[in-house]
Amino acid sequence: MRWMILLLAAALGNGTAFAQDADGAGVSDVFARGCGDDNGVDRCDAEVQQQMRDLYGVERAEALIASGITAYRAMFVDGYGRDIAVVSFVREPGVSPFVEVRTPKAQDGTAQAEPLRAPVGHEMWNDVIASAAHFDEKLAREVRPPDEDGTLRVCLHGWFIVAEAAVAPRVNQSVIAGTGSMDAERDSSLPVEAVIRDSSIRSDAEGSCADGLAVGFAFGLADFAVKALPQCTTFDIEDFRNSPMMLSACARSSGDRMAAGTASRFVSKLQRTLRLEQDDDLKWLFVGFGDERARRFMAAIDGGKVYLGQPVGLDADRARVEGQILFRGGDSGESRQVADITLHLLRQTNDFVIDTFEVGSRRPFGVD
Repeated sequence: MRWMILLLAAALGNGTAFAQDADGAGVSDVFARGCGDDNGVDRCDAEVQQQMRDLYGVERAEALIASGITAYRAMFVDGYGRDIAVVSFVREPGVSPFVEVRTPKAQDGTAQAEPLRAPVGHEMWNDVIASAAHFDEKLAREVRPPDEDGTLRVCLHGWFIVAEAAVAPRVNQSVIAGTGSMDAERDSSLPVEAVIRDSSIRSDAEGSCADGLAVGFAFGLADFAVKALPQCTTFDIEDFRNSPMMLSACARSSGDRMAAGTASRFVSKLQRTLRLEQDDDLKWLFVGFGDERARRFMAAIDGGKVYLGQPVGLDADRARVEGQILFRGGDSGESRQVADITLHLLRQTNDFVIDTFEVGSRRPFGVD
């Protein structure tokens, strides 16, 4: 459950410290170059980008090219400097194009979530190629002097992306293949000489505050992925900040992901009900006439804040959600505590509701 502890720590504001020099000049330079995420990490740095690839378990563009693979991909960093997901559209030799979504490897040694993958049709593949035509080019507004018009611009918690396009060698379609000799014209068994287009690698690292082309390309890939992945159709985009966040949630769910998506909608409804303290509506989130179950649930969480992970789809009509409850310390100096919680969901009138729940013993916050 270490991942949930980390989530709670982030929610309480215990974020990563800024990576900077003692005088702060390092961070100032990173942001001046448009390379800093919200924590001041230089996402333009080649070593940092390789660490991102290692975090997702994806190969360098050069390795893809060497294997004859074409790939268009984007790695997403959210407005708090956290790695969220990598979205890749890939065409391997002898394999139809596919889309793949990966989430970062777990830091506690647990298995990485199984990547999402689905085949991509001809039309979408061509749309992806077209969308990548100019993403690495710089617009005038990105390179003009910052004080050109005297306007002070402030951008807070902007997302950051690293986008790459690795295109393997292809037969050039704009040149008619020729023959090496006149004899070839009379002997159809002799091969013709195709004109091969060289491979290419293009990349860009850009924050959303720059208002450039790479961010639009990256989020466009995420939008394409949402359309292409049938496993994620039951997730509601309205429950998430954007497409990469929804894809990350879908990828981190497990089991029957379509059932998990429906359960994810229930989790959003439950957390919204608890946040707004709509106790009268809580009874409708339990099996049957849930008045008594709702009262028991509220007594069990005892004023704590509930943080739930991604659901596991057990089958078409059952799901499980695990999480933690954070109990804040009292005025007398008591330390914060946490307790594990598990919800067992059952589909009722085509929506999931809570069948049973379990709350574990409390322990000091930060202790596994």
